[in-house]
Amino acid sequence: MIRAISLDLWKTLIIDKPEDEALRDRIRAHAIFCVLAERGIVASEETLYASLRRIDVLRSDVREMPDWTITTANQVRFVLTQSTIYPTPDLVDAIVPHYDSAILDRLPSLLELDAPHTLAALSAAYPLSLTSNTGKTPGHILLHVLDAFGIRGFFSHFVFSDEIMCVKPQQGIWDYLISVNGVQPDEILHVGDSYSVDYRGAREAGLRAVLFGCREPRGHDASCIDSLNELTHVIQEMNA
Repeated sequence: MIRAISLDLWKTLIIDKPEDEALRDRIRAHAIFCVLAERGIVASEETLYASLRRIDVLRSDVREMPDWTITTANQVRFVLTQSTIYPTPDLVDAIVPHYDSAILDRLPSLLELDAPHTLAALSAAYPLSLTSNTGKTPGHILLHVLDAFGIRGFFSHFVFSDEIMCVKPQQGIWDYLISVNGVQPDEILHVGDSYSVDYRGAREAGLRAVLFGCREPRGHDASCIDSLNELTHVIQEMNA
């Protein structure tokens, strides 16, 4: 019996244009450059930008992702050291707020325009959790993104990798999700766009799972939906 629903964020609820994250890195690089200049520290904005792009390469395979990339403070330390600048605590603290908030200057888009209506209906029947790896934008800023789309209030729990200090598909993030919902693992349905991270990760942790969007090759046995509107029917079938 499904008693709670967990939703991925990126490519399940919101989506970027192809150029968005690179443009946010331009914003981050300029902000870091300005903070350094205020302190009389000379740096190349292009070198800062190249280091920011390198972080995405390091994070591209989530199963091999270095642990230090989980938090944005550590990402800032990496960018500074790549420019041979010592990342003192006060310097990192001065940069992090600018780094974290770059997404607010270039917001993603809702994947489905009727998502607020769908989430409202789902949240009336089930507690909803948002379970997301965070990348260069921490969970506390992603809450503002959800506010911008009017969907934050539909969620009872937020499970962000930078706050839990582990990432999907690691067991720890699922354990936390199970704990905050107070139900058995197989009473939670997780919905996400990645077969390896969301579907298989949830299933290996004992949760039920549905693959959203079916963008990946169909060489697997995952249940798939193409819209959040299909979830109610899927749950009815699971509970039958």
